[in-house]
Amino acid sequence: MNQRIAVAIEEEGQKERVAEHFGRCSKFNVCELDEQKQVTKNETYFNPLAGEHGGACQIPGYVRQFNVNTIIAGGMGQKAVSNFLSFGIDVITAPGLLYEEAINLFIQGKLSGYTVCAHEHNHDHHC
Repeated sequence: MNQRIAVAIEEEGQKERVAEHFGRCSKFNVCELDEQKQVTKNETYFNPLAGEHGGACQIPGYVRQFNVNTIIAGGMGQKAVSNFLSFGIDVITAPGLLYEEAINLFIQGKLSGYTVCAHEHNHDHHC
């Protein structure tokens, strides 16, 4: 069975980097891997709530429709992590990586697990 991975992306000029702030990413790159871990398909979905602060809790439901098995982001709050896990989607945090690096490390089995974002904000931010 093919595996589908969504990566939260922020663009820096021509570079696509794993977004530090999951809910504020500009888009999601979704790639599909076959049984031999070869990329067979690439898709891009723009984040309808890009740049907004309060909408991150809605994003797991949006990403779920892409039929992904795994989400990779730089950082993610506990509520978003819990939402993804409840949908059966694995969460991986990989801050600072370029998109290609993140996919290659994932394929090699060197990328797994997550750390919940513990940012303190001066406003009501639960995701």
